[in-house]
Amino acid sequence: MKQIVLEGHFDATDQSANEFPLLPFETPPGITRLHVRYQVSRQLSGDKVGWQEGNIVDIGLFDPRGAEFLAARGFRGWTGTARPEFTIAADEATPGYLPGPVQPGTWHVVLGLYQLAPEGCDYRVVVTLEEQGSRKQEAGSKKQGAEKQRDRKTENGPRWYRGDLHAHTWHSDGSAPLADLVAAARAQGLDFAAVTEHNTVSHLPLLRDYTTPDLLLIPGVEITTYHGHANVWPIDWPADGFVEFRCWNDDQMAQVREAVQARGALFSVNHPKDGGPPWEFGHLFDPDCIEVWGSPWLVSNYQSLAVWDAQLRQGKRITAVGGSDKHQGPFTGELGWYEVGNPCTWVYADALSTEGIIAGLRAGHVFISAGPTGPRLELTAEGIHKEQRAAMGDELCLPAGASLRLCCRVQGGAENVLRLVSVQEIHEAVIADDDFTYERQVVVTGDTYWRAEVIEPPEAPLDEEPAALMAQALSNPIYVKATYR
Repeated sequence: MKQIVLEGHFDATDQSANEFPLLPFETPPGITRLHVRYQVSRQLSGDKVGWQEGNIVDIGLFDPRGAEFLAARGFRGWTGTARPEFTIAADEATPGYLPGPVQPGTWHVVLGLYQLAPEGCDYRVVVTLEEQGSRKQEAGSKKQGAEKQRDRKTENGPRWYRGDLHAHTWHSDGSAPLADLVAAARAQGLDFAAVTEHNTVSHLPLLRDYTTPDLLLIPGVEITTYHGHANVWPIDWPADGFVEFRCWNDDQMAQVREAVQARGALFSVNHPKDGGPPWEFGHLFDPDCIEVWGSPWLVSNYQSLAVWDAQLRQGKRITAVGGSDKHQGPFTGELGWYEVGNPCTWVYADALSTEGIIAGLRAGHVFISAGPTGPRLELTAEGIHKEQRAAMGDELCLPAGASLRLCCRVQGGAENVLRLVSVQEIHEAVIADDDFTYERQVVVTGDTYWRAEVIEPPEAPLDEEPAALMAQALSNPIYVKATYR
């Protein structure tokens, strides 16, 4: 057994120059197990950022295959501040890290300087190298509950599928294994769930074992920086491997987004709102999606809705999605008010498959509701000729001055208010019953979009108090392009 100590001090200038410093250490041949523990002065947990003076320092690891920006083949894992220590061996690893050989050569501990105290931060990292056989497995490092429940009867063809695009287990900062997230998703009646751990891919090898014909697990990662978060789906494991997160300026984040989209994956800006944490980069980098509804609506989601709507008004076509951001705890079998699937993202897809759901998201064939039991919301449009029809996410090209018929069906939203929203105007109607259809004729005056909201009767005028908007369901837009002779 051999110990290597990496210690030193960071001050504010270190943080501004490099938020993710690398600490190298050498591993000789013959090592079979590597254990890392760390501590910092005035240590705080990640939820204290901005609220209390002290040091919040994350941790991860790269092996000798490389730690280069965007192309780090040696990525072995990341746990943020969730764990003060972790272990890697050939056949086991602490959740958040990938098992595999402990190769000889130069390894790197990566630290994430989330917040530094005014006097700076002292750090100490102790790496223990072991040469002999494996010990008893760390509690929780193997998947548990892999036995599958009996599949529900499901129609796997073109239809609406309900799911969640943002959830965590103990592979990042949840407190329960993947089995508990799966059990909760089943109890909610979801068709799919994206597992999007913070900055790690250690969960991806497990997803196939838990996917069944009636419950699809979509491989994802949440890019978690100190200036904003973004989800990526799908991750083609192991071909895609590492998803870069070490960015703290606009140029780096632009490179990350471009690399994600070059893989054919979707890049979705998460929770751009107070406490989200918000998106603080200089711009949104033309994402494929925006998480307009993250966790229960009350948590400042009116701000995320405004961010998305501002993009639509600029002519951008970005799919609105929802995600519970559930950090799964032990699931007892009883559903609470906030579970995976609250909110629920509904996707119209040709089949319950990763390819089908991603294609539906890319096309904007999506609406969001407070939960998997509704309300359900479908918006369609028809032009002057009946063959000119569009659903959410589609475009209609019509002559300026032409008539456009909007049709909105709401199921399960009685006594709420339906709003049809465009750049120029808003139309409202009280939802009279639990299967309600509303039609409206409008005139095409220029390029625009129409989207629908199901909201609770507001307690204050929304133009004076935007936070009074309490959504129960949101649609994606139908885009209208005006043509001129």
